[in-house]
Amino acid sequence: MPHPVLIAIDASPASHALLDLARRYCRPGEHTLHVLLAIDSTFAVHDHRTAYTEEELEEYPAACDEQQLAEHAVNSAVGILCEAGFESLGCMVAGQPVEAIITKARELECELIIIGHRHLSRVGRLLDPSISAKVIDRAHVPVLVGVPTDVG
Repeated sequence: MPHPVLIAIDASPASHALLDLARRYCRPGEHTLHVLLAIDSTFAVHDHRTAYTEEELEEYPAACDEQQLAEHAVNSAVGILCEAGFESLGCMVAGQPVEAIITKARELECELIIIGHRHLSRVGRLLDPSISAKVIDRAHVPVLVGVPTDVG
């Protein structure tokens, strides 16, 4: 039975580095790769994939755009991993990223979490605490942290 691995992405281009990391350390047939993207619940129109009504598009245009971007990022990541031969599933959840990542990893009984890191300055960490550091502190399994490819 394949071992589950959780890949926590965002909708940025840096997520491709995490997919590359997963392809480097995981093997098709041995690992099932689960892609997770958590968005702020204020930007979630629905908790599942469904068409937006005209009222929703008119009243919540930014939220609809954010959720569509997230869904596209998850679908794209799953497609890339499937093309590489992996069994891959994806989901977008509304909520706090750290809680969503930890909860999903436990639900799936993952053996590894792959997550990105943004290399924030000290001031940046004070203003916007590191999600990856919080996940590492709370995770019950190993966490593989990928760094942006443009960081030297």
